[in-house]
Amino acid sequence: MTAAVSDAELAALIADLRITPTPAAEPAPRVTVPAGPPPSTVEEMREVLATLDASRARSKQTRLGPSELGTPCQRQIAMKLVGIVRQPEDKRPPWAPMQGTAMHTLMEEALHHHNRQLGRDRWVVEETLTVDPGLPGVDPITGHGDAFDTDYATVVDWKYTGVTALRQVKRKTVPNEQLVKPEYRVQAHLYGRGHERAGRDVRYVRLVFLARSHDYSDSAEWTEEYRPEIADWAVDRYYATHDLIGPYGLDLAANPDRWPAVPATPGKACDWCPFRRVGGPADATGCPGDTDQKINTQLRGLIA
Repeated sequence: MTAAVSDAELAALIADLRITPTPAAEPAPRVTVPAGPPPSTVEEMREVLATLDASRARSKQTRLGPSELGTPCQRQIAMKLVGIVRQPEDKRPPWAPMQGTAMHTLMEEALHHHNRQLGRDRWVVEETLTVDPGLPGVDPITGHGDAFDTDYATVVDWKYTGVTALRQVKRKTVPNEQLVKPEYRVQAHLYGRGHERAGRDVRYVRLVFLARSHDYSDSAEWTEEYRPEIADWAVDRYYATHDLIGPYGLDLAANPDRWPAVPATPGKACDWCPFRRVGGPADATGCPGDTDQKINTQLRGLIA
């Protein structure tokens, strides 16, 4: 039987606890708020977003991937390969591409969610692919595949687009291969080559055009049977461009006046080319487009 504790003993036990009161928190330092209304957050975020984009690994990327190798313009590929300093960057944040990046993140999350719902990995998501291992002295071609549907052996690449692009892909009056930009089409087949090299059966390539609107139903898609010869053509041109600009071709490092001999494909895409420069001919500072046919013919004879 437990002995009773006297009042004196209980008082002594309480005294021994020596409970120390919690000190009062230090007051937060007083912030001096400038007089008047706050400056524009839109303008402040303009600079923040621009510097954020410049800091991303993709913005610093110098190795060419599937999205660059599909361009119709071989001169643009050559200028990227030799590392020509691009025209001064627009100080505005690349708002449309940044929205596209955010949408890719959402779709990545959605596919992982779908895999969990299914209890299996139907979707291969955001995998780094080796499209071609490269040659001695030539970088390999690698890319970041958006998705691969293993149930249907289909490459899926997301495009976040506005009304004009959606209208183009929904046309019914032109052949299927002309519904999308050639660079998009080539890019899809290059991803197919990467998945094939990863040991997967590839049957189809698909571009999914997600609508930049309030309604997901505005979205569209383009699908084609996988054609490895399209990817092979892009890879072969990549190596041919290395040969063309190197010491056994035009030797552009020693002969920058030969830049007009590198084939160019002027078009609407010139408006967004990072090497666009008004005036000509093309040189180590930029490109006005393939406008001087006479000098092109003369210089191309050097490597005929």
